[in-house]
Amino acid sequence: MKIISTTFLVLFLTLSAKTQSYTIQSTPLLTYLYNTKNEISIINKTRKLELFPIKLGNVNATFTLIKNKTGLFALVDGTGKIFKATNLNQSKITFTRIDSTYFSGNNFNAINFSYNGLIYSFGGYGYWNKNGQLTHFTDGAEWSIDKINVKFRTENWLFNYLPKKSIIYYIEFPWIDESTNINNVETSVIAFDILNKKNVKIGKLNDKLKLQYNYFNINTPSLNANIAGGANELLLLNFSTNKVYRLINIKIKGELLSRSTSEIQTLFEDEGKVFYTFVNDTTLRSFKLSMNDFKEEPYPLYISHSDELFPWLIIITIAILALVLLTIYLLKRKKKNTPIIPEQEESYNIDLNSNEFNSIEINLISKLIEKSDIDSYLTLDELNTYLGIKRKAIEIQKRVRAEAINRINHKFNVNFNVDATFIERTRSAEDRRYFNYIINKENAKVYLNKVK
Repeated sequence: MKIISTTFLVLFLTLSAKTQSYTIQSTPLLTYLYNTKNEISIINKTRKLELFPIKLGNVNATFTLIKNKTGLFALVDGTGKIFKATNLNQSKITFTRIDSTYFSGNNFNAINFSYNGLIYSFGGYGYWNKNGQLTHFTDGAEWSIDKINVKFRTENWLFNYLPKKSIIYYIEFPWIDESTNINNVETSVIAFDILNKKNVKIGKLNDKLKLQYNYFNINTPSLNANIAGGANELLLLNFSTNKVYRLINIKIKGELLSRSTSEIQTLFEDEGKVFYTFVNDTTLRSFKLSMNDFKEEPYPLYISHSDELFPWLIIITIAILALVLLTIYLLKRKKKNTPIIPEQEESYNIDLNSNEFNSIEINLISKLIEKSDIDSYLTLDELNTYLGIKRKAIEIQKRVRAEAINRINHKFNVNFNVDATFIERTRSAEDRRYFNYIINKENAKVYLNKVK
């Protein structure tokens, strides 16, 4: 019995929801939308539009209007409820509910639009959360969720819907996650491909554009752009070309900004004309619009990710180039200062049967005397190079150096009949563990006098 009762209750609520109708006084706006054959998939600035008495708690519900090829629809903001205009009789218009949605409350400020005859709701706010969900409504059925590649926090503050290109450009303004208090400070520009259900972050809103939540937004598909207005300025934003234009038509600017932007009730474009009304004023006003009414600004609408990376790529490229040039310079300098020893020349070998200086010893003595003339010295590494033992093991290097110096010193004493240390060792000032090698100028003079 409980199952049967529940089934009848659900059926009753469903039928009563779908047969709910309101007949109200029509306005020039509603009459125009009902009668036009054109599709007006976005009607902006309807947050204060209260068509008929529906309560959300203690406040009156507001409505979003959509006109497509199948009719005129009024969506109750934040609820998923949809009413269709089913009759216009003289000054009265009837709206009949066509859904059976139970109030959800998670899509306030969503981007509600029509695409290929279907009504969509994209993003919104509710239950302390800004979501990026995409749902669509099929007449005679419920709302269904669409799978998208990645979600961003989506609201209808500033966006541009281009139905012929199947794309929505929108802004993800800075936000604070109310559950974690994490603050996202970037103002991102997102492109949503409706056909393929793909979100792509294409850049960051230019800091020159001081656009805020309270600016109104006019979707102008005939110009492939939208108009953002407020604070005594009106800008045309073309996301697809990344360009910004400023309104220069004083008459249009005066019409839209003659009152506070909060007083504007509805805004939409149809066949090159922008229509609008004011709060508590049902008069439907309009003006023609074209690109001649605007002047291009010398800065982009947004900074693309490639543009953001470009300066860093230049810096990195310059740094790498500088590093390469520095490396080449140091290698050339080292090559210039490093003694060139023929590869075929053997390393130093002691010959105890002769007191004559061999070629390696003569070359080494010459280099030491050259250093002496400029008050310099040979380093350990240079000495190893001249002796041909640079690539030998450390122990072999030590032994050969000691034997070579002792042998050269012995030959000097024998050949020149002196008792002196010809090649001297001094500790390195940079590292006391190592020695530098010198021939003092007096001994050098003795050697040179006899050699000459």
